[in-house]
Amino acid sequence: MKPFKYGCVVGGENFCPRPSLEKQLQEFAADGQNLVIQGARRMGKTSLIKHAIGNMRRMRLIYIDLYYISSLADFCARVMKGIAKSSEEMSFLKKAVQFAFRLRPVLAIDPRDGSTTISVDTRAAAEPDSLDAVMSTLEKIAADGKTCIVFDEFQDILKLDNANGILAQMRSTIQFQDKTPYFFTGSVRNDMMSIFDNMDSPFYKSALTFAVDEIDPAEFSAFIAARFKAGNRKIAPSVIAKIIEFADGVSGDVQQLCEALWETTEPAAAISSDDFDAALDLIFSRELRGYETIMERLTPSQSTVLRALADDPRAKVFSIDFTSRVNMPTSSVRRVLTRLVDDRHIYLRKDAYRFSNPFFREWIRRA
Repeated sequence: MKPFKYGCVVGGENFCPRPSLEKQLQEFAADGQNLVIQGARRMGKTSLIKHAIGNMRRMRLIYIDLYYISSLADFCARVMKGIAKSSEEMSFLKKAVQFAFRLRPVLAIDPRDGSTTISVDTRAAAEPDSLDAVMSTLEKIAADGKTCIVFDEFQDILKLDNANGILAQMRSTIQFQDKTPYFFTGSVRNDMMSIFDNMDSPFYKSALTFAVDEIDPAEFSAFIAARFKAGNRKIAPSVIAKIIEFADGVSGDVQQLCEALWETTEPAAAISSDDFDAALDLIFSRELRGYETIMERLTPSQSTVLRALADDPRAKVFSIDFTSRVNMPTSSVRRVLTRLVDDRHIYLRKDAYRFSNPFFREWIRRA
C-alpha cells in the first residue's frame, strides 16, 4: 500500500502525531470549552481533531462539514448527516430522529457501504423553524456532556441568506450548553474573524482561539522518513527539507508531493532532488484539466496578477515594483487580490499572499 495519503482525513500510521496540540484539544473538550480552530487549508485540522477526540474515552464526536453550504435546508441535512456518522448505536440514532421530528427525518442503511444515514424532508428543512429544530436536536443528544460537536469550514455559513440571523439563532442555543464543547474550524481567516472578533456578530468572543499551524519540521521530517522507509524508499533530510519548503509546510501538500515521489521512483531507491521534476509532472498530469479550467475563468487582470505572484511568491503586492510589473494602480491590484482570495485561489498568510495549491503555482511558473 502507498505510504502517503492526502486529500482525505487520515488516522493511524498515516497521521503525523502532534502530541501537544492533541492534549490541549482533549483538555478543552473535557472542560466543555468552545474553540475557534484556525489554520490554512490542508493544514490537517480535521485529522487532528478526529484523532484527538477519537482517542478520548466516552467522548462522541459529531462532525458537520459546511464547505460550500448552499441553503438552510442544506445546513439541516448536513447536521443530520453528521449525527448519523457519529455513532453506530441504533438507540442513539433513533433518539436523534425523534428529536428532529419537525424535519421529517428518515433513518436508513446505505446499501453501498452499510453505513447508517439520516435524510430529511427538503421542504420541511427549508421552513423558518427548521434551524430551531436541528439545533434543539444537537442540544438534546449532547445533554450528557459526552459529545463534542465540530462545525468545519464554519465561515461558509456567511454565504447563506440572512446569515446573521442564522448565527444569532445558533448562538442562542449554544450559549446555554456549558457541558458541550463546540469546535468551529475555518480556513478563511478574515471571514472567521468577522464571525468571532466583530462586536456586531452574534458569536463575538464566544469561543477561544486555537491555532493549527505547520507541524514542527523536526517531527514532520522524522515522520516522512519513516513513511518512505515503510514504502521501501530512502530519502535524505535535505530532500525532506526541500519538500516542506516547496509546500510552505502545509501538511496535505507535503503528503501529496511525497506520494508522487514514491509513485515515480523504484523500490529501494534513494530519492534525491533530481526526482522532483518527474513527481511534479505526475501531479500536473493528474490536475491539468482543473488548472486549465481555472485559467479559462480568470479575467485578464486576475491572470496577470496570479502569474506575477507565481514568479515571486514573496512579492510586496502594493509596492511600486509590483504594480508596475502588472501595469495596474494599487486600487486595481487590491480588488483583484480580494477576488482571487474570495475564489480561494490564494490566501493571506504571514503578510504574504500564498497559492492555495502550490502545484498550480509551479505549473503557472513553468508555463
